Amino acid sequence: MKNYKLIGFIIRSVVMGMIAALFLFTFFPHLMSPVTVSPEKPAPAKLPLSFADAIQQTSKSVVNIRTLDPEPKKRNTQSMVNIGMGSGVIISAQGYIVTNYHVISKADEIAIELADGRRTIANIIGFDAATDLAVLKITMDNLPSIEMKPDVKVQVGDVALVIGNPFGVGQSVSMGIVSATGRRFLGLSEYEDYIQTDAAVNLGNSGGALINTNGDLLGISSAYFTFGTKTGISFAIPTSLAMGVIEQIIFNGRVIRGWLGFEAGPISKAGREKFGGAGYIIIGISPGGPADIAGLKVNDIITGVGNGSVGSITNLHNMIAESKPGSEIEINLKRNNQPMSLKVMVKERPQPINGRK
Repeated sequence: MKNYKLIGFIIRSVVMGMIAALFLFTFFPHLMSPVTVSPEKPAPAKLPLSFADAIQQTSKSVVNIRTLDPEPKKRNTQSMVNIGMGSGVIISAQGYIVTNYHVISKADEIAIELADGRRTIANIIGFDAATDLAVLKITMDNLPSIEMKPDVKVQVGDVALVIGNPFGVGQSVSMGIVSATGRRFLGLSEYEDYIQTDAAVNLGNSGGALINTNGDLLGISSAYFTFGTKTGISFAIPTSLAMGVIEQIIFNGRVIRGWLGFEAGPISKAGREKFGGAGYIIIGISPGGPADIAGLKVNDIITGVGNGSVGSITNLHNMIAESKPGSEIEINLKRNNQPMSLKVMVKERPQPINGRK
């Protein structure tokens, strides 16, 4: 008898459940959501346990640099003293080496040591203090070199390897990741677009190679910051910026940039309200320079160049620098809230007076 009651209870429960389900699906159809199966995510790429292949491929093109100067009391003798150290990267089999300008800026003689132990003296082809780059040349047979590729991608999170000559102990490698790209306004050089990494960089690393795990050259190590005992951060000049500078130095002996002879800065919020609108305010004019001759004045607000807007202050600098000397640039501006345009003749940017001795 109990079995019949149990069976009856089960049947009634099933029937009631079916009726409830039919009611829900009839009056609440949105509850019938299809079952979706998420595709399996591909397994993340495994980080190699060793970067030996990339380092072996690149390190033979990285050189140690010692800068020499005659002893102060023996200027007329052959006696030389070591005044600095750094690194460099051979970028062609013809013997061109790129390094930092600050590495060689005070040297009378530059000694190069290759990874294979060979030694020689380098000649200076040219330099560019505005980007802290210099090109040297050595004459030797069978020189290894690393190709500079303009299209190598650099992304935050990429593994970064630094090859150089820290403290003059000899070629060494350190590892980190790319922490940031496009770093500017650091006060390290006039034209800045740095790659920031947390790879260890020390005195003597300047001018060395920053590479990825494929052995591609990402940039030229340039500077580092340390804060007490905290781990420092380092910066490299990206290959994309360095290539144009290096090409000009090799072909012209210097970098030719356009120059208008004014200094501009951002406008404060109060200034924007006072002068009306966005732009960059002229805070200095070089006497007798192109801007002075054309009639630009301090407190003029630059709103555009030619048919385009200014964008960032970096864009403004680059637009002027990339202009050919002898060409004419139209500067759109506001003076006393009145819009106007002036044409300025571009001149070649003067080379720094406090350059190499």
